[in-house]
Amino acid sequence: MRFIAAAPKGETLVQFAFEGALDSFRQAAKDNNFSGKEKELLVHYPGKPTRRAIVAGLGKKEKFTPEKLRRAAAAAAQRARTLALGEISVSLPAGDRAENTQAVVEGIALALYEYKRYKSKDGQPLKLATVRVDGDADAVRRGEVYARATCLTRDLVNEPPSDCTPRRLAEAARSAARRGVSIKVFDEKQIRKMNMGGLLGVAAGSSEPPRFVHMTYRVPRARRTVALVGKGITFDSGGLCIKPADGMLHMKDDMSGAAAVIGVLSALPELRPRVNVHGIFAATENMPGGSAYKTRDVLRAMNGKTMEIINTDAEGRLILSDALSYASRLKPQTIVDMATLTGACVVALGPEISGIFTKDAKLRDGLIDAGRKQGEKIWPLPLDDDYWEMIKSDVADMKNSGGRWGGAITAALFLKEFVDEGISWAHVDIAGPALVESDKPYRPAGGTGVMVRTLLRWLEDQ
Repeated sequence: MRFIAAAPKGETLVQFAFEGALDSFRQAAKDNNFSGKEKELLVHYPGKPTRRAIVAGLGKKEKFTPEKLRRAAAAAAQRARTLALGEISVSLPAGDRAENTQAVVEGIALALYEYKRYKSKDGQPLKLATVRVDGDADAVRRGEVYARATCLTRDLVNEPPSDCTPRRLAEAARSAARRGVSIKVFDEKQIRKMNMGGLLGVAAGSSEPPRFVHMTYRVPRARRTVALVGKGITFDSGGLCIKPADGMLHMKDDMSGAAAVIGVLSALPELRPRVNVHGIFAATENMPGGSAYKTRDVLRAMNGKTMEIINTDAEGRLILSDALSYASRLKPQTIVDMATLTGACVVALGPEISGIFTKDAKLRDGLIDAGRKQGEKIWPLPLDDDYWEMIKSDVADMKNSGGRWGGAITAALFLKEFVDEGISWAHVDIAGPALVESDKPYRPAGGTGVMVRTLLRWLEDQ
């Protein structure tokens, strides 16, 4: 499917209508009980030159946002698919031309995403080959890039865990590293030489060897340097503290943070933000093998700090201890980590909202604003130092779990210990929205690619 910035042409026109603003097709709207409310869709046949019109409702004009347009475009795209159309033209509503163009392109591209690698029958194949958007040409390109990076991340999250091993994830990063992005992949021997005790400890119970990946995007006269760090547990059984069956069912998504890093870095050469970006992730399985790490073991992270193991199912923070230590040595101005880290965050915010922990108000507000523009919800949670008492250890520098209460906060406080002083840092817990079980407007069930578009927007805004 290709997108073209061009005036409407062809038999099918996609339009958008605010509630009550139906003058050009009032009779068709009346005949079909269409009023322009959100989620409403009308297909009518006005005649030449437009034989067919698909109209998506936007709701009240005074409450319009690009996200509502993105969702309406997704609904129109799904109807175009049902009608087996090969080409559509899209006419934008009044407003910010660039923002609206990008929202439409993203909504259509993301709504038509499918993961069909293991489908023996294709069902209804997608015939839609060309989408003409009467909008801003650069915004069409940006929308395509944002959507493509998101879909790459979705593909990785949707892969079965026995296929998407740590080595496969590292190879995916290598494939995504285009001209303008360099990459280093460290094997288990090199990981051991770097004294990454958290990653090695979690990996000990698996027959699959771990990998550590460092992708780098550099641009001349960069305004700043940012490190993006992702959690890459390609399957989480819980280790010796094994999860119940239903709790393990979706644990192929525990590498969503690492997949988001790959997606973001894949897009940077085309977007060319004026920021140097390091993309970093540690990848391993967490399995209950005979050599698995045990409760009350003590692991030493790359920065020398020690961690007493209280629960082997609190493993993500252990591999992030090494990834954040490594990122800190690069001396970036800012580190942002993304991790499907805690069920506690899902209890607090539900399945649609990511939690952000940081003491940097500017960084917090910038990420939340970028998420709002891209339709990804992020909510600030407290990074309260008083909760540090809950992860103090008698035998090590800290415990890897403070227990049930405030679990998302104590996990964030744990991670803070591996970021050097003077570096602005934010932790984003994406445990809720990383994978959904039912279809959303432009998010089919499965991996969502959450944070990819938010981070791309944030990096471009720097």
